[in-house]
Amino acid sequence: MKILKQFIPFIALMLLFTSCFEDKVDIPDEVTGLAPVYYDGDWKAIETADARPIKNLFKIYYKDNILFVGESQRGIHIIDNSDPFNPTPIKFIQIIGNSDIAIKGNILYANNLSDLVALDIRNINDIKLLSREENVFPNAGSALPDNYFGFFECPDPNMGAIVGWAETTLESPECWR
Repeated sequence: MKILKQFIPFIALMLLFTSCFEDKVDIPDEVTGLAPVYYDGDWKAIETADARPIKNLFKIYYKDNILFVGESQRGIHIIDNSDPFNPTPIKFIQIIGNSDIAIKGNILYANNLSDLVALDIRNINDIKLLSREENVFPNAGSALPDNYFGFFECPDPNMGAIVGWAETTLESPECWR
């Protein structure tokens, strides 16, 4: 019995360490997975443009008969909703890497990849950048794909900011989860 008691800490330690090791993953020569989509250009440039179709809706705010419709990673659509049966697109605010918006008073807050920007929306025809707080969201633009488990192309910070992920065929991928 004494000998068994001496081995209990050793056995517990072995069980603890064996649970830390992950199963070996066989890396296929070719597999369907995700590859990062990098933004080519100045991601800090916030511009207004003509209205365009919504491709990837993520959040909607309603203020003074105006809909502010977020499009994931692209920006915000502005739509006149004074006639709810006939909403009229007005314009689009390009905010690269945008994934969240909020409005308080006449100020629209949005993330621009890692930065937080505040826009004056009192005059929809003349939207102005009021301020920018840099690196508020330090992992934005370099994060791994959300809610994804499988193989993906490892992000390369030298390629620029990641604004999305696209399904593609990967050859001997080095990243997975």
